Amino acid sequence: MATQKNRSGRNKGTTANPAQGVRIERLPSRPLQRTEAGRIALPLWVLNDGEHVGDGALVMTCDEAAELHREIGRLLATQPEEKSR
Repeated sequence: MATQKNRSGRNKGTTANPAQGVRIERLPSRPLQRTEAGRIALPLWVLNDGEHVGDGALVMTCDEAAELHREIGRLLATQPEEKSR
């Protein structure tokens, strides 16, 4: 999902349209990695209105990654029916 901003800089809302707004997504075909300090790095890229802006990583401790895993598991367990796209 992307967040769009209006001219005043306020959020207009969230959209699933990949060509609108600023999006931060998993970098395609890049696996999770371990940092030299043993943390977990999730490769990401930033897009603005569908244009690539840059790459980065979400770096988490093992505890943070485990909490994220639990939260995703809870969401998947209570997944609503998918709407047609």
